[in-house]
Amino acid sequence: MADKIKTAGGVVIQNNRILFIKKNGRWDLPKGRLKKRGNRKSTAIREICEETGLKKKHLKLLQALIPTYHHFKQNGKLFVKENFWFLVEYKGSPKAKLTPSRKEGITRCKWFELDKLMLALKDSRPMIHYLIVYVLNEPVYKKYRRKNKN
Repeated sequence: MADKIKTAGGVVIQNNRILFIKKNGRWDLPKGRLKKRGNRKSTAIREICEETGLKKKHLKLLQALIPTYHHFKQNGKLFVKENFWFLVEYKGSPKAKLTPSRKEGITRCKWFELDKLMLALKDSRPMIHYLIVYVLNEPVYKKYRRKNKN
């Protein structure tokens, strides 16, 4: 039986762009482990802030998304990582400085405009592709895009 690790994170959006982090040489989305009896929503917001340097006061949780799962082996033991995702709007300045959390192995944070998403997705895990396609087709996201057209 595999041990389960639970995490929560966010697909952070602002207008026509999505925020990615570069960790272990791959583009990923900000997320982190749920603490015992941890709240998924507050964990997602906390991890976005810690991993990117964005301020909590500028983040607005829009909706829960689908969970994703990642199976891996470590030291001969099988693990399954259950990731709980949220669609999160960034309401701060588009020029706000992003600060990658180097202590967590994050080397870069970058906003990708929708027409440049493939640059991030080509160097990311399949579950990230799946999640982004899901978000782009999600009615709440489509409504947000219509409302925030540039």
